[in-house]
Amino acid sequence: MPPPTPTASAIPLFFRLFFTYVDPLICLWGAYMDFFLPRLVLSSHIPLPTPDIGHSMILKQRGGGMLNFGIISAVLLRYTYDVKIWNIVQVANLIVDLAYFWAVYEALSVQGRLDVGTWRKEDWGSVVITGTAGIVRMVFLAGVGFGKVRSGTRKNGGKRGKRA
Repeated sequence: MPPPTPTASAIPLFFRLFFTYVDPLICLWGAYMDFFLPRLVLSSHIPLPTPDIGHSMILKQRGGGMLNFGIISAVLLRYTYDVKIWNIVQVANLIVDLAYFWAVYEALSVQGRLDVGTWRKEDWGSVVITGTAGIVRMVFLAGVGFGKVRSGTRKNGGKRGKRA
């Protein structure tokens, strides 16, 4: 007998709303800026940037990646409530968030601006948006709000035995 199909209640409401509405909107907004406002994007963490063809190419590719993340969150996560699939999506997106922070660290380090007192509103805006999404992903992956037994695990400690 196949396992029962997970229901929407398997994913806490806050996470369903954040990952299927807020996160895709952030991705859409980010992709728009990557495609059409490269100077604005580069101004986060790089004062007085001078975009060139290399920046344009990389930002367009990043914009495509942002649309990919947004579509997966808006469509795939509405298609299934399987917590394992949601975990896979959030781990993949968290890797992107962590790569962003690595890049920011290096950019600010080169500029001698690691002290948060030197940050501008553009710096803070990018860090807060990405940081908030990353924290929500980590809280989700930690199982906060799921209760004692998460969907896809068994009450006997999660071990799957053979059926007789």
